Amino acid sequence: MERSYRIARIQALMSRATGVTMAQLMHELETSRATVNRDLELMRSQMNAPIIWDRDTYSYRLDPMQAHGTTTLPLPGVWLNPAQAYALLTLNNMVEKIAPQLLGPFVNPMRGMLKEMLGQMQHPMYGLDKKISIDMPGMPSINDLMFSTLMQALLEDLPIAITVKTPEGSAQDHEGIPRHLHIRHDGWQLQLQTGSKAEHEISLVSVIDVALITPSVNG
Repeated sequence: MERSYRIARIQALMSRATGVTMAQLMHELETSRATVNRDLELMRSQMNAPIIWDRDTYSYRLDPMQAHGTTTLPLPGVWLNPAQAYALLTLNNMVEKIAPQLLGPFVNPMRGMLKEMLGQMQHPMYGLDKKISIDMPGMPSINDLMFSTLMQALLEDLPIAITVKTPEGSAQDHEGIPRHLHIRHDGWQLQLQTGSKAEHEISLVSVIDVALITPSVNG
């Protein structure tokens, strides 16, 4: 059984309320304890799967407090041949070189999985990460946590509070819904809808902080 399919099955089995025992995993996957342990370790270390061990039932399960609404677990059932893996790894390296501090934390786990998969299939790397060079001026300095919040708001049309540094050096606050992120050679520009029709363009280079606006509850 291919590893990608095993991991998809493990995730499904651990999602059950009762969890799943090691014996059940070995039986369902038709594999050894050592293989299951390697798969569990991969899920923990590279997929950030919130796996917990229940000593009372001797079972593995996903922590509901962490698993609810999580976006860290990859989608199961993605199948790649070596050529597709090389192409995705090359694109991964390009993206990471464009914004190592901003996008690196998101693409590094995928890169590790692709390299491990190609290694298991005895396909060498050919030094891909050293053969691509990209210079991108005007890169934003916001960290990965702020970028993650910004992407969530952009994709889900959520209101945010964003603080930027003015040319004079002071902090200025804006509130609105991000509508479009334009990545240009001279910088990254965010279009923020601040009113019913009004839009404000913000350079991500000047961003100091980004936070989701939580709706107030009356009563």
